[in-house]
Amino acid sequence: MNLGISCSGPEANVQEQTISDQPVQLSEAGYHLPDRTGYDLFLSNCGICHSYRYIQMQPAFSRKTWEKTVDKMIKTFGAPIPDSSVVPIVDYLMAARGKKD
Repeated sequence: MNLGISCSGPEANVQEQTISDQPVQLSEAGYHLPDRTGYDLFLSNCGICHSYRYIQMQPAFSRKTWEKTVDKMIKTFGAPIPDSSVVPIVDYLMAARGKKD
């Protein structure tokens, strides 16, 4: 378990928050891939800037939209995500918050 500090503005009250290092169930079906590859890659590549809960705040995107989002993170914001990790990360995002057809 890690502790984080949240504040806004120079005069803000500092609030301590508990951050769990456990997977968060992000959709009705949850994320239950046997090898956890996409989840682990999300943590190591995307979790640097984005919490797992940030995904919950997004609309249910199509696969194409999640692919474009990951591509934007790499090309526009310089996320150091290797090509071999993109598909498993998108698979995880689809399992967590993908648009159901």
